Amino acid sequence: MLNVVYAEIIKLKNTKIYWLILIALIPVCLWSILAVLPKVGPNGTLVPFDLQELFYRQGMIVTILGPLLFSLITGYIVAREYQERTINQVFSYPVSRVSFLFIKLLVVLLLISITAVLSFVIVVSSMLLVIHQLDMTMLWLGLKMNLLICVLSFGTIPVAAAISMVWKSVIPTAVLGGCVSLIAVICELGHSMNVILFPWLTPYWPVRNLAQGLAEMGPNPYVIPALVILIITFVVSLSFCIFYYKRADVHSGT
Repeated sequence: MLNVVYAEIIKLKNTKIYWLILIALIPVCLWSILAVLPKVGPNGTLVPFDLQELFYRQGMIVTILGPLLFSLITGYIVAREYQERTINQVFSYPVSRVSFLFIKLLVVLLLISITAVLSFVIVVSSMLLVIHQLDMTMLWLGLKMNLLICVLSFGTIPVAAAISMVWKSVIPTAVLGGCVSLIAVICELGHSMNVILFPWLTPYWPVRNLAQGLAEMGPNPYVIPALVILIITFVVSLSFCIFYYKRADVHSGT
């Protein structure tokens, strides 16, 4: 099984997937650089660096770009065999189709985690270069936020996988991800609590919890309904993926 996981990762070695992740991290780098530049308050004194604000902005960038980036990654990993007409070889491997599907989703989760971890490291490194010390409590909150982003972002991945299977192309998932990212920009700029009810925006929940100075503070009453909706979305779409993969015929990829 580990050999199959390794093989799936090796398939991405000569692709542009890793470049896609690095490009997505550029906004995080730019924001970190701008955030650590000296700022002067209205009274002429230097404004202290705020790690909480840095993590909040980093979380917003990841949750806005994430739907597009993660949909593209999922679409490419799932639809690649169809586009290259090698799906018949994949279905002939001595590994069950369901296991092979789970391996693909595991690779997607790994890439999501890499994206979140790298953006987290960029923020931490930026602060260390300036103040040479960190608030460990805030560091833990930032780490927890990124871990939750990874888990919650994975909740909608089977939807992108299902679309890639049916259309056998990465284009529909790219359109889906682009539309969701556009919606995310509009919704997150409004800072509303109920936006997390939309499954692709549920990852904004831990980000918003880290925010400060917003009009609506306190516990978000929509967390439980949002998690229920996300779980239902995950289970239904994953069930469809399993059913479709198990019932798919071995063919030439057309």
